[in-house]
Amino acid sequence: MDHKTALRRMNRGPYSELSDKLGRELIELGLAEMRSTGIGISRAGRELVIESLLRVRQT
Repeated sequence: MDHKTALRRMNRGPYSELSDKLGRELIELGLAEMRSTGIGISRAGRELVIESLLRVRQT
């Protein structure tokens, strides 16, 4: 699974199938953060997903 797909799934809510490796990569990129409930999407990650979705709608 790639970063983009993982972020889209995380944007919908908790994503228990996220691999540790991919989660660490997203954290290092600033697109996810560690929370008490596990890894969650960061504000920057959420903004990236929203921008991507809006871009698709405009085309």
